[in-house]
Amino acid sequence: MFKQVQGSVLRVKLPPLLGIFLTVFIDMLGFGLFIPDLQLRGKEFGATGIVLGFALGSFSLAQLVTAPLLGRMSDTWGRRRVLLVTTVLSCAAYVVYAHATDIWWIVASRIVSGIAAANVGVAFAYVADVTSPEERAGGMGMVGAAFGLGFVLGPGIGAGLLKAGHGTPLVLGYTGAILAIVNFVYVLLILPESSRHQAGAGGYRLGDFATAFRVPGLSIMLLMFFAAQFGFTNLENTFFLLLAQKHWIYRLTDAAARDAGAIILTVVGVVMIFMQGYLVRRLTPKDGEVKLLRFAYVGMAPSLALAPYLPLWIPMLAGVVILGICTGLAQPSVSSLISRSAARQMQGGVLGITSSLGALARFLGPIVSNWLFVREPYYPYLLGAAILILPACLAWSLRQPHSEPHPPPALVEA
Repeated sequence: MFKQVQGSVLRVKLPPLLGIFLTVFIDMLGFGLFIPDLQLRGKEFGATGIVLGFALGSFSLAQLVTAPLLGRMSDTWGRRRVLLVTTVLSCAAYVVYAHATDIWWIVASRIVSGIAAANVGVAFAYVADVTSPEERAGGMGMVGAAFGLGFVLGPGIGAGLLKAGHGTPLVLGYTGAILAIVNFVYVLLILPESSRHQAGAGGYRLGDFATAFRVPGLSIMLLMFFAAQFGFTNLENTFFLLLAQKHWIYRLTDAAARDAGAIILTVVGVVMIFMQGYLVRRLTPKDGEVKLLRFAYVGMAPSLALAPYLPLWIPMLAGVVILGICTGLAQPSVSSLISRSAARQMQGGVLGITSSLGALARFLGPIVSNWLFVREPYYPYLLGAAILILPACLAWSLRQPHSEPHPPPALVEA
């Protein structure tokens, strides 16, 4: 049963985890919504290469740096207060983005959004506070589902909102702001404060990195997780640019690139959601996470390498469906293995480390991929594929745990 919670303004009996799901979903939707606009509008402001990559990655850098601080603040002030502050920051950042007139205002808004989205660790800590040990895996899976849904659906929705705004970011920015207001109202009026704060739950200390990487097998899985995250960002952060590149095979206008990119990335997202939320739960008890990983990583590298060469529409859609299937199998499987390899007392720290490695990959990936893109449009995809060879090889060094498999989270970072 849920542990006792307190502090909501209205006595509305809704599951506390619903508010946490909403918070994390909106945070990660905010990450993905602006990717199409940033890639294409950045050119208008003269941002290319490393500058554009930094603009794309600034969100994740701010999230990475701020997450430990927000975790400690929530231990002292309470989870609910920190969530309220971060939802206000999200709203302000989206409004600024809607009216940004140069690349540095965009970067400023993305940094503030990233600070707000660092509350993901607080969300994990809230789950630890309000669930019993038996319920915790399900609660963490719900937060993972929110993370994954926002992450994979954001670019497609963002492209649609840009079209609704006739290419301007006004509709995009204010839609994000309205979502943040809805989240604020829910947290303020309905979400109760957890009655007991488990210090450090879902957070980490720098020393946890050294401890985690000394655990046999865990260091390999953390490295695999980081490599896969980094490899995938090479596609996500250059794909709209690739479609609009005048010196490549597609040569679409910016508007057409937004539409085509939205459809293609939405297909990837829907396939990943189906794999992570439905099929992987049925395959894992039969085949185990290690077999799924080996299969998935073998397919990810070639599908990413071929992506910039596949013509629209049927070949491209077939390629991205394969990529979505493989990614949807790999990410929850490696996350499940990471969780199972960590001792119970390390679970909170390992959660924080895994989230931080994902944020680091999403910061470095845009910088490297956009620097490569200005040299040759296909370079980021070849680099991503080459990096994915590492987890593909390391997966064969893993052994399936002998204990009864834990069900993997419904969705995890994509």
